[in-house]
Amino acid sequence: MRALIKQFMDSEISRRKFVKEMTALGVSLASVEALINSIIPDAHAADETAEAREVTGNGYDLIIETLAAANVKYVFHGCGAGIDKFFDSIVTRPQFQNFLATNEGQCVAMAEGYHIASGGELGVAMVPKPGLGNAAGNIYNARATRSSLLIISARESGEYSERQGDIELVDWQEVMDPFMKWSYRIYSVDRVAEFTRRAIKVALTPPGGPTFLQINEDLHKQETTAKIYPHSKFKLSSKIKADPDAIIEAAKMLIESTNPMITVGHEVTKTGSAEKMIELAELLAIPVTSGLSGFADFPTNHPLYMGRYTPFLGYRRDADLYLSIGSQMPDEGSYVHRGPPPVKAKTIHISLETKLLSLFQPTDLSIVSDVGQAIADLIEAVKSIATKQRLETIRNERYDRIVARIDAARQKTLERAKSKWDQTPMTLARITSELNDALEDDAIIVSEPTPLGAPDWFDLGHGNKTLIRGSGATVLGWATGAALGAKLAQPDKQVVAISGDGAFMFQHSLWSLSRYDAPVIMVVYNNHAYNLNRAYGWLGGGAQAQLKKDLLTYLGDPDVDYSLLAKVYGVAGEKVDNPSELKEGIKRAIQTTKDGRPYLLDVSFERWGVGGDLTWHPEISIADMRTKKV
Repeated sequence: MRALIKQFMDSEISRRKFVKEMTALGVSLASVEALINSIIPDAHAADETAEAREVTGNGYDLIIETLAAANVKYVFHGCGAGIDKFFDSIVTRPQFQNFLATNEGQCVAMAEGYHIASGGELGVAMVPKPGLGNAAGNIYNARATRSSLLIISARESGEYSERQGDIELVDWQEVMDPFMKWSYRIYSVDRVAEFTRRAIKVALTPPGGPTFLQINEDLHKQETTAKIYPHSKFKLSSKIKADPDAIIEAAKMLIESTNPMITVGHEVTKTGSAEKMIELAELLAIPVTSGLSGFADFPTNHPLYMGRYTPFLGYRRDADLYLSIGSQMPDEGSYVHRGPPPVKAKTIHISLETKLLSLFQPTDLSIVSDVGQAIADLIEAVKSIATKQRLETIRNERYDRIVARIDAARQKTLERAKSKWDQTPMTLARITSELNDALEDDAIIVSEPTPLGAPDWFDLGHGNKTLIRGSGATVLGWATGAALGAKLAQPDKQVVAISGDGAFMFQHSLWSLSRYDAPVIMVVYNNHAYNLNRAYGWLGGGAQAQLKKDLLTYLGDPDVDYSLLAKVYGVAGEKVDNPSELKEGIKRAIQTTKDGRPYLLDVSFERWGVGGDLTWHPEISIADMRTKKV
């Protein structure tokens, strides 16, 4: 679908061919027409009757004015070649505030955290051309989460282009294109406003994703007059609805099934349909699991919530109907959302992303739709097909049975956790439960993928705390930057960034958090290892496991105290080694953020899994390799 929309917007295919190809993908004709009506202004010519204002300025001025027309207030950026002249345009426009990161990946993380926590506002990151390589990891994370970001960079002067000198050895637009939903290089100052507007539009159109603009560096020397249109003239206002017959068929399958189960994904949260998802699950007493997502798409403390979908989940063996909504299907090739789907079950897959439907295995029913609209339509269809009495009978027959099964599993997990509650180093359950109890009910938890399972001990989802994390096996070193952006978007909510020590060493935003007085609590789960890699990597045996020699995951030498690292940046913090000290440490962190400053807790955390007790690592000293002391 992405490729088709881009071809149509670039006038590479006709309207008729676009309609034909989209309907072949399963999108209804009415939805295609609504989509066309929403993108025609960008794809062809802007409506001359729209409320436009004429602006005369250089290329950088026109980019900033177009951003202003899209209600952009914040710009996140690095510092370096090509983008410095942007700030000559920004400094004269007090409606903008800029946030500097010392690593380009962090300015992208800030922009994404702001986008998500703001409820969908565009995140804008200006990245110097040498820093695009550094930024690529967190741009990938934004692509995985379908976050609406605009990444802007500048290439060499058009006068000397294509000579591949110094840092122009590669064409960054070509390099960045695989990471982007759409990318473009602007050569002419006369096209700046048009293509900036288009990049904004594509980024914000569901499913979202990062877009990239590379401009010629010398466009700040060229002036023109351009029309700047308000973003409202290009905003997609229509939702793609499913084929009504497909919804009816799905509703019948749900009603007639004996042991249905649902997996929910990020499209549920992004469409603001979490409450409706709860209604659908409760209507027929259907247990819910989480799929591939960076959010808590269903309340983790809800009686019908079974936890993350895994191939080891017992209920899936009995499932006769499996509905995946807003997520990719579980896949044996996935690190995080492992498959296969329930083998005895009929399957229904609902997503706005056609490329995910029937991707690698047959599906009994695939539905292209805005997920929020599909959930609402399913509820209506179920109620129209079955009488109120029949629905109550279906619900009552299985609700207590399913809830009892889920509750028993939770109690067993809690009992295992309590057996090690007071151990040192601390367990994941102890650290996270203490945090959960101390934080406000509406706190925002910004989490790295590691430590694995940390979000499982928070109360998350609709009516609880908010989770923001990478979707799937994302690149590490993201959480602290994203937490700054989230706090900017929601200054009156607690924001907590949680990270493993390995992830924290990849990248962090201590400097920016300190400079901008961002009252964020950072919790480093410090087990002196890339624990996840070893624990799973050694499960299949191998020479390292047999010899008990870990060549790549132990981080305890040197033993880093991250609270001391924080102090270098003017951020207060403390090291917590004993569980008896944890509660008071969290209290100090909360009070410090109430006073308006960030705080870091370096918490001793257990290593687990195969080889978790080992500290052996290669003893290599370059100093000992010398033949003279120089």
